[in-house]
Amino acid sequence: MQKHFEEQEPKDEDDWGIPPSPDTPENRKKAVKAQIILGLVSLVGILLPGILYWIKFR
Repeated sequence: MQKHFEEQEPKDEDDWGIPPSPDTPENRKKAVKAQIILGLVSLVGILLPGILYWIKFR
């Protein structure tokens, strides 16, 4: 299988892309909020098919 794209070479050895945001209390609160939202969405995505299946074939 052949590659259909060119890999980008780093400009120099120290070029690691965009650095992560600093660890501040504000960023930590945003991260926790995002994790809670992702957790709830995941929970609904896992439970909803099971509940619908249980209702349909009860």
